[in-house]
Amino acid sequence: MFLLAPFVLLSCQESLEERAAREARQMTETKCPMPIGDNMLLDSIVFDIPTLTQSQYFRVYGDLDSDSVFESVDSRSLLLSELQNTPSYRALMERGVDFRYVYRSSKAPDTVLLDLTLTPDDYR
Repeated sequence: MFLLAPFVLLSCQESLEERAAREARQMTETKCPMPIGDNMLLDSIVFDIPTLTQSQYFRVYGDLDSDSVFESVDSRSLLLSELQNTPSYRALMERGVDFRYVYRSSKAPDTVLLDLTLTPDDYR
């Protein structure tokens, strides 16, 4: 019986990917939509285990709800800097996860203002 205990304990542990998927689902269910700064809401987070991709879906409104706003800034550099300076993402980055950011308009919900994916080649 004691010889089986380590195997039972190991089989009950979540992988990093399973934990990321669970935490993303819990965050979406309990905290979203969540205000992020001015004129932005985080609608959901999804972690896709087969593709190792964490997707964050945002909705912008007010002054940010315009194509020209996203064209006028270097979104890739801003998001990359934020990603690299967020300690809670370190383990996911070490695992080689892709980080996808999707920003939609509140005025026209079918309009995607930005859809950007950062890969290990970007953040390493």
